[in-house]
Amino acid sequence: MKLSAQAKQVIEELKSGPTTVSELEELGFDQSMVNRAILELEEKELIELEEEEEIVQKITEAGKNVAENGSPEYRLVEKLRENQPVAIADIENPDLAIGKGKQKNWIDIREGEVYLTEDGENAEDGASRKLNSENFDEELEDRGLIETNILVEKKLIPTEKLEELDLDDIEQEFDVEADVKTPRTGKRHFYKHIMDQARQTWLEMGFKEMTGEFVVPSFLCFDALYTPQDHPAREMQDTFFMETPESSDLSGYGASVENVKNTHENGWTTGSTGWDYDWSMEEAEKNVLRTHTTAVSARKLNELEKEDLPAKYFDLSRVFRNETVDRHHLAEFYQTDGIVVGEDLNFRNLKAYISEFFERMGFEEFRLIPSYYPYTEMGVEVQVFDEAEEEWIGLGGAGMFRPEVVKPMLGFEATVLAWGLGIGRIAMRSAELEDIRELYRNDIKLLEQTPKWRPENK
Repeated sequence: MKLSAQAKQVIEELKSGPTTVSELEELGFDQSMVNRAILELEEKELIELEEEEEIVQKITEAGKNVAENGSPEYRLVEKLRENQPVAIADIENPDLAIGKGKQKNWIDIREGEVYLTEDGENAEDGASRKLNSENFDEELEDRGLIETNILVEKKLIPTEKLEELDLDDIEQEFDVEADVKTPRTGKRHFYKHIMDQARQTWLEMGFKEMTGEFVVPSFLCFDALYTPQDHPAREMQDTFFMETPESSDLSGYGASVENVKNTHENGWTTGSTGWDYDWSMEEAEKNVLRTHTTAVSARKLNELEKEDLPAKYFDLSRVFRNETVDRHHLAEFYQTDGIVVGEDLNFRNLKAYISEFFERMGFEEFRLIPSYYPYTEMGVEVQVFDEAEEEWIGLGGAGMFRPEVVKPMLGFEATVLAWGLGIGRIAMRSAELEDIRELYRNDIKLLEQTPKWRPENK
């Protein structure tokens, strides 16, 4: 009988009884070599293959933190037991701590302060206890504290034909005329390289990275950015509104909610006349899939204190819009947002930051042209020149946040430079694509031919 060298090696192990792929790998066998041997031995009816599934659960990094330090809601309960009430602004991880605490009826919120309920007085930290005892349940998985994986183990069982086979009778089979394909080496997607380059560029320019949730209240996505509640951008044709959860509790944003309300209605103390309408809390609480990463910038303004300034932050992540998908538009795409917060800042500083970023990203021709956004004054569109099409292409907006945005969210006056830029068009130019959807189609030929992105090969 003719068999390949790798099949003969596996047979030698099988002569002592059934074995598994994992056991063979522990002996030093290469996984791809084992898989090829299995196909060969099955074809010659020398083995039967059985698959066994094993469910494996393990604690995530977030779970390890809860196991060691307690859940956010229980840490809040312990804080309230020592001294209550506690201001929302003084709570660690307020979204999760308050949300879970309210869900379990451990806390009550009155006038922006948190109190302990009777149930909270007798509360125990079930999440921490379950994790430490490895008594895992569905709630822990839903919270991302554990993860469940199904491992499939392949077991090789020798047949009678193999048991009767004499190893000395096996001839090694080599096909010297067989076609050999050039091996493919794996590499990261060129789009990921471009995003990594953008992230690294902001970090090298001294910015800190900020993050936020995909689902946000309309308050962050629109109201905080001085977008009136009857603005067309808030309508269903542009925005994905959530059914579950339909709304958010805005008490975690403290005085900013009342400040924004007054600013919309009468200008508050910003020097503006506002939009002159009755602002609706219900409208501001509605949850949406964020339409821009500027919602992350708005939340960061709410978190900053005077002693934090000057400050520079950026975000690079996904946004969602109810767009008609075509060669230029997607319903989900990536943006990079940034803010610089301080006192002695002006439009020249804004232009310098954006120019530095695009120069480092390898663009030779770019410009800022006047444009309108409800939340900036001055506002500009950032454009780069497409040599192939011989035209200017818009990559996003930038400007100086209006006082109606800054003061209500910060609680004091400051100057904020801001921008939101699209990354997809940069990637399209890098790979010479005519359709933005190609970024997500995983065309193997395209991925193999597109070089690892660097500014010089933009």
